Amino acid sequence: MRISHFWLLFALILAGCRGLNQPAAASFASVVIANHPPEEIQAAVGQVFREDGYAGRATGPGRMLFEKEGTRANSLAYNGIAGTQAGAGVQVRVRTELVDLGGKTYRLQCQAFMLRNAGDSFFEEETRLSNLRGGPYQKLLDETARRLQ
Repeated sequence: MRISHFWLLFALILAGCRGLNQPAAASFASVVIANHPPEEIQAAVGQVFREDGYAGRATGPGRMLFEKEGTRANSLAYNGIAGTQAGAGVQVRVRTELVDLGGKTYRLQCQAFMLRNAGDSFFEEETRLSNLRGGPYQKLLDETARRLQ
């Protein structure tokens, strides 16, 4: 029993306890942006993600979807050695959402996934990344907020 408590404490410390004060949907990666209209925020997040190699599109009011090819390490982790040798790859998919907090303030939040068999309507498989892997995506959102200052 003590060992499981140790790992829980370790995970919380590793995550910086960042997600404990936020809604569950914002615990992966999020920033709060004030005094900018939603269209301007979405344009900025689109630019930041495109500069990082993503292709993206709006999927609804305040929502965008970005994808790019995963790394060879991603492919090995999700397809194994045999799958990777056979040419199987993975895509990185990021869904962003703009949440109106009132008073001209918005929370830009995202969640990332690894996508196997992208584009295959039957075999496409999306695996959500854990909150402990949100660092690179938090940096993209932080860069978006910085550009809007």
